[in-house]
Amino acid sequence: MKNDSFYDTDNYKKKRQTSNKSSVSYRTSKARNASYKPVSAASSGKKTKRMNEHEPNHPPKKVSKKKHGCLLPLLLFIVLIGIIAFFAFHFSVKGAFSKIKKYPLDRSNVTVNDTDANIKDYQNISLFGVDSQDNKITDTGSRTDCIIIASIHKSNHKVKLMSIYRDTYVSIDGEYDKINAAYSYGGPELALRTINRNLDLNITDFATVNFKALADAVDVLGGIPLTITSEKELKNLNDYIGNMNHINGGNSPKFDKVGTYTFDGNQAVAYSRIRYMEGGDHARANHQRLVLEGIMNAAKKQPFKLGKLISTVLPQCKTSLSDNDLTKLTFSMARSSITDSQAYPFQSEDERYGGIYYGFPITAKSNAIKAHEYLFGTKNYEPTDELQKISAKIKIVTDDIGLTD
Repeated sequence: MKNDSFYDTDNYKKKRQTSNKSSVSYRTSKARNASYKPVSAASSGKKTKRMNEHEPNHPPKKVSKKKHGCLLPLLLFIVLIGIIAFFAFHFSVKGAFSKIKKYPLDRSNVTVNDTDANIKDYQNISLFGVDSQDNKITDTGSRTDCIIIASIHKSNHKVKLMSIYRDTYVSIDGEYDKINAAYSYGGPELALRTINRNLDLNITDFATVNFKALADAVDVLGGIPLTITSEKELKNLNDYIGNMNHINGGNSPKFDKVGTYTFDGNQAVAYSRIRYMEGGDHARANHQRLVLEGIMNAAKKQPFKLGKLISTVLPQCKTSLSDNDLTKLTFSMARSSITDSQAYPFQSEDERYGGIYYGFPITAKSNAIKAHEYLFGTKNYEPTDELQKISAKIKIVTDDIGLTD
């Protein structure tokens, strides 16, 4: 006969509660004992022993939470300061851009060729350096001593530069002359129209600088490294340094021997203007690209000087770009890199024609095809009918003076 007390409800509950408490106590004790492992004196320092002795019941999670709790306000503060600095720089840049001379470009008077399917992926800007002895930027009357096309990929921000030799023989609205005369004859509109018609491009924006702006840019950045490669180059460079000291003011020293130096502003501009040396206009255009690359590389390495650079140089420039365009371009250039620099024409011959020295593209058509492949990666570009007519007329001249392709 079973004992009825075994089935008694109250007794049953008391037995279960007692059993549960014993079980919990046993598991807790077991877990605590398991968490402690003997540590030898050789493998643990005083710090570890002290922690085991004095902080045995502090779970790691609590320590972690305490650390995160301290770091979070600091991180938020840093982020806040970063945001404030960004907007402060953004608005200071926009304020500086308001000082630049804006040119109301008549885009209806600029021929645009966008038959190359790849050209839409790039922002193309023409950079003009005017040959003005008084450092004034006038809309006409000054020839462009420097012409550089900057082609910026809209997605990856990579930049390719292409200089155009100043003596290049081109069609200027049907009249044939050196390309550097277009700006002097008809200002930015005629200069852009001439570039677009002779190379099948779509450039509708430009920036024009004078000698002083370029020199100031180099000085703000603390100079740029350049190399003097020959005694003839050294002699011509020193002559131009004296000329730049006269135009810009200052007393930049001349160099004693060939080699690599850190050039100041007047020295760098003089370097970009050397004309009478082996390679002629080709070597000069290469020097101009080296100076521009030096400025861009120095600016990227010293972003804290960007504000001063902008406020010092831009008031001496003229551009068709709006303040918003300039702001976007500035932040884009901060992430960009110059991947290559070449010169147009890729194949040319220098010769006198009618008593004047020109650089003749051999041929205009084939050089334009190479320009599109270089700038936009377009293989076998087919030039427009107008460019092919221009090329044919230039070929008549080159054939007449004995130049062949």
